[in-house]
Amino acid sequence: MSSTTVLALNSGETGVERMKLNASKALTVDGSGVTQPVSGAFYQATQPISAASALLVDGSATTQPVSGTFYQATQPISAASALLVDGSATTQPVSGTFYQATQPISAASALLVDGSATTQPVSGSVSITGNVATTAGTLSVANNVLWTNESITTATTEVTTGLDISLYRSFIVYGDTDNLSGEITIEVSFDDTNYYDLGSNLYPDATSGNFVKQLESDAKYVRISKQNDSGSAETISVSIMVKSG
Repeated sequence: MSSTTVLALNSGETGVERMKLNASKALTVDGSGVTQPVSGAFYQATQPISAASALLVDGSATTQPVSGTFYQATQPISAASALLVDGSATTQPVSGTFYQATQPISAASALLVDGSATTQPVSGSVSITGNVATTAGTLSVANNVLWTNESITTATTEVTTGLDISLYRSFIVYGDTDNLSGEITIEVSFDDTNYYDLGSNLYPDATSGNFVKQLESDAKYVRISKQNDSGSAETISVSIMVKSG
């Protein structure tokens, strides 16, 4: 016997259908009774899909809001208390050297500020505080002879040539005369042409006729004026000493 006909419930469970079993009692679907290859695409249990329209996930097919907080990969934090970094939650000492924004320096050699590394002149006003050490220089005294035994006739006035004292703050006028009663006038000028009485006149010693006086002036020029009212000729010598250095 090559095959057997049996009755089996159909797929709709509405009736029975005749089906053939071969000699091995395998259901005959192609007349061979052996495992048959299946052609077409094989689909796994869970299938990816590509939807032409929105998928219904709540019955509405509309975009749905998502509740809750979204957290990015790296989170900023605001700590209500100190964070534990070593198990103590206390301020930790930092080792190493702390450098502030602006650094003082101690240079082993001159700093180049103009490419020369040499001392540079400073323009403008410079203020110095504290003690300043000065180095003494050599002082020199210059003697300027204006008259030597100058003869002045009676009832006349004579003047010396002007002496430039613009480099000196103070000077000494000295000399002698044989007119013991007359005064010696000191005059100053800016242009060595127009002279004015300084108001610091000298008077000779009543016995020797010598005279001397130290004066200070910011004038550029100085000269000596002498009026002779003695009734006879007067002989006078005058010099000015200045110190420089």
